[in-house]
Amino acid sequence: MSGSILKTLNLPGWNYKLSHEGVSIFAPTKRDATHLAQSFGDALSETAAKMNGKVRIGWRGCKSPIEFYGWMAASRNPTAQETAERILRTEGSVFCSQMQMPVGLLRRMIAAADSDRPISIVRQDTRQQIIVNQPMADMLQTPPEVATQRVMTKFWLPEDLAELERRLHQNSEFTWTYSAGLNEQAWAVLTTHFQAFEVEGIWYRQGTCLSTPQLVPIPPGAFAPAS
Repeated sequence: MSGSILKTLNLPGWNYKLSHEGVSIFAPTKRDATHLAQSFGDALSETAAKMNGKVRIGWRGCKSPIEFYGWMAASRNPTAQETAERILRTEGSVFCSQMQMPVGLLRRMIAAADSDRPISIVRQDTRQQIIVNQPMADMLQTPPEVATQRVMTKFWLPEDLAELERRLHQNSEFTWTYSAGLNEQAWAVLTTHFQAFEVEGIWYRQGTCLSTPQLVPIPPGAFAPAS
């Protein structure tokens, strides 16, 4: 881990331990854990990749720790054989509404099918959510056929969506805690690892949810018609 992270972990109230699964970090509070994830998401993903495991951040009373996996860091593309094997293993656990599927997007779709974390992919020019895996469909409590037709402007407050797109423009990969709509009847606080990527001239954003949604009251102005 980087010196900046270790400096934080050596402060009073922090602790960490290494195991065959990776690194477990214990933060003084949930707020401290979230700040660490937001500040050092890339470095924590790289640490997970180097250890071939994961980095988990918990706190007192925590039921759903924030986790970083090695696949979140930049890694090699799968071989043709690995891609074919993963296609055969998906078994309907990932859903897509886009008919044409370039190889770069197909690989992302296969990785989403392999993941037990909720993952979605949004096409940036239309802001349509085109891919969800089964854990994401379950989290949204929405049939995947519906979830993959959504224009996501409706499920964000305008100022938060503007902040998301500003961050994606400045830094193609980061972790962020924010609030958004799960479906038309539920709003929640989420911690998500976002990544912007380009395939054949089209930009997409992938979101991997790292925490269990915490339901909050629906804010005024939510679920406005998509623009």
